[in-house]
Amino acid sequence: MTNAADGGRVAQLRDLLPATGAGIYLDTAYRGPIPAETAAAMGEADDWELRVGRATEGREEDVIQRRSEARAVLAALVGGDPAEICLTTSGEQALSIAAWAPDWQAGDRALTLATASDAILAAVAAVRDRFGVELDIVIDATLASVAERTKLVILPHVDPATGRMLPVADIASSMEGSGAWLAVDASMSAGAVSIDARALGADFIAMSCDRWLLGPEDTGALWVGPRPRAAGRASFAGSGGYETIQPGVYRPWPDARRFEPGGVPRTSVLGLARSVGWLEMYVGLDWMFERGTWLARRLLDSLAAADGIEVLTPAGAMATTVVFRLPAWPAEEALDELRRRAFAILGTTADGESLRASVAWFNTEEELDRFAATAAELGRHTPESLPRRPPLIVR
Repeated sequence: MTNAADGGRVAQLRDLLPATGAGIYLDTAYRGPIPAETAAAMGEADDWELRVGRATEGREEDVIQRRSEARAVLAALVGGDPAEICLTTSGEQALSIAAWAPDWQAGDRALTLATASDAILAAVAAVRDRFGVELDIVIDATLASVAERTKLVILPHVDPATGRMLPVADIASSMEGSGAWLAVDASMSAGAVSIDARALGADFIAMSCDRWLLGPEDTGALWVGPRPRAAGRASFAGSGGYETIQPGVYRPWPDARRFEPGGVPRTSVLGLARSVGWLEMYVGLDWMFERGTWLARRLLDSLAAADGIEVLTPAGAMATTVVFRLPAWPAEEALDELRRRAFAILGTTADGESLRASVAWFNTEEELDRFAATAAELGRHTPESLPRRPPLIVR
């Protein structure tokens, strides 16, 4: 995978992602680094509005253009069409829109995974409380059948507890004929691995755009498949899902914009379009997906070979997140030591029991090897037996 030219290219690209110099950046599953180009474009837009105001002629047309650009680059990311993309303020909001989209009636059912993210569980809980929907929780996402009156199956593309990439296409195939819609939380896969929306077989794909897509906060997106677009229902939020026919007369958009809640700040939309466009046109999707998965597997293999480390992510079904434990260590203590000794930026799983290293194409082999070596050192010790680092004495 790697060669000398590759290393030089990575170094040049990392210069354009200044945060990668702050430490070993392994927490993209929480927030990704912002490209310098994106920050500059957003700063220029804010400066323009500061100097000339927000009521200038042509501003509304500019906002429309920026939103169209964002839909276009996101559609290209998943092999879709801009008409299938609606913009949201977060991946959480995208999941909520998907959860509210079915025509719910009391007694209907929704199904999700026991280890689903808090965002999924919150979205379904809101529907349950509002409509009297029954919520089914399954341990294994390999569904043999869907219970009667199930209207929505909502699952993570990557299990946040283990880093396992779920067989979504197989699950979608097993659901055929059930009438249920399938929503997928791609917050830990969009920008990390290649996604073909149609091949995945889902009805909704929710994306957090401030992670591997390197967009600013307050950005998310939802890919909307043909079945929900044809159903004719508008977004539960409503305010952004309608087009103006004439003053005081509105109708739902005929495409995925019908689900769009509005409210994404102009500067954030500009930053999102710039970041995803930068990845597609300057970095290159195929290269970054190949490199990211290769680096993640390299880290997984290194950790799995070390004594005192338990890797939870299956090598045969992984994206770019590696979840592991050091059984002799409380997770928070291990996290603190890895931060101090390797200058690593990483997180823990939601239950606080495991460590989560989210790898991306901008990581280097050297820093991942250094991280793995530091984790292996912890694995050979307990918190009590680990040799203390000598204090830094400043004279």
